Amino acid sequence: MNDGAVGPVFVAGCPRSGTKALSWAIAAHPGYHTSAEIHLFYFLLREAGENAPRLVYEHSSGDGSWLNKWGVGYEEFLAYLGQGLDRMIRDKVGGLQWIDGSPENVLVGSQLLTMFPRAHMFVAVRDPRSVCLSMLNSGFAPDWARDLDAAIQAWRDYARVSAELAASCPERVLIVKQEDMRQRSATVAGTIGERLRLARPDSIADYLSTTTINSSFDKRTYAPNSPFRSQQEIAFPPDQFIAQHGDYIMRATADLAERFGYVSASA
Repeated sequence: MNDGAVGPVFVAGCPRSGTKALSWAIAAHPGYHTSAEIHLFYFLLREAGENAPRLVYEHSSGDGSWLNKWGVGYEEFLAYLGQGLDRMIRDKVGGLQWIDGSPENVLVGSQLLTMFPRAHMFVAVRDPRSVCLSMLNSGFAPDWARDLDAAIQAWRDYARVSAELAASCPERVLIVKQEDMRQRSATVAGTIGERLRLARPDSIADYLSTTTINSSFDKRTYAPNSPFRSQQEIAFPPDQFIAQHGDYIMRATADLAERFGYVSASA
């Protein structure tokens, strides 16, 4: 292994699963940079006109077209789009490899990996009980921040897609359990280092073991530059919430939760 940086890197997964912490931890390595979530990839690949790049390609690659004449297939076309976006981002961050921690990127993961052939994706997963609790304590705008069933459904949707993507692209997509980031930080950092060919991932381990970015419960642990230091006080105390809703959440998510090793204490 060298101590350079293979990238770009996408850190994705269900909101409130540790994506920011993992993004910033990887960015503690000197070869990488992260800042605000980019978000544009999801809107480009899924929301903009029902997959805008494919529609553009299909409308522009018929008989007699330039794309047809030069034999540019859709995957090659997508990779060239990725080259342009990669150059834009790297130009702005001093040539470093970049990390995008937009959680929704896992929902367009297969297309992103085609667009960026050298990219890796790390998908953060977390116990659905903890995710639902954190969602409802977040003070954010989506439905999952105000309704338990919406929070459960969001976890299910992300968990299903994450499991499918990791199974289809095991060499480029790695599931990282949020609980392991703090409890087994050296192991998590070592695995990430192997994927990214980093000889010294110690800075990643140190960050994971000491720093919280966006906890719903203890703002004192926030990084100094975290944008969430002024977040509202919690509405649902953890012990009370788990006692009241934990079994319901696990019944509703059991088929997927068990894939990641999460089981109810009463099971």
